[in-house]
Amino acid sequence: MEALKEQGPLTVEQEAELAELQPKVAQKKQKRNESAANYRRERKAAVARVVELEVLKERGPLTVEQEAELAEVQPKAQQKQKHNESAAEVSQAGKSCCRPGCGVGGVEGARAAD
Repeated sequence: MEALKEQGPLTVEQEAELAELQPKVAQKKQKRNESAANYRRERKAAVARVVELEVLKERGPLTVEQEAELAEVQPKAQQKQKHNESAAEVSQAGKSCCRPGCGVGGVEGARAAD
């Protein structure tokens, strides 16, 4: 509908349909954002808890409950670590190609293609 709106004036029916759909789309987007934020918070809390439990483990043996909790949160913390490493690789790859004078991508690459 938005694409149709950019192409020219909408009919009355299309305007009504667009007005009906916009709140639904906004609500879905809000729900998706909240879900993603909750996921990130859970992973961040898992990492913090793993650190706390590892410190306790260095001081002495953990209780059965703490061992069980560590076993439960460690995979979540590892997922976050993998995600961070992957994001860092992507970021570094982008930076390595965009340094001035590297000749790959950016303005120099555009000139070379001409």
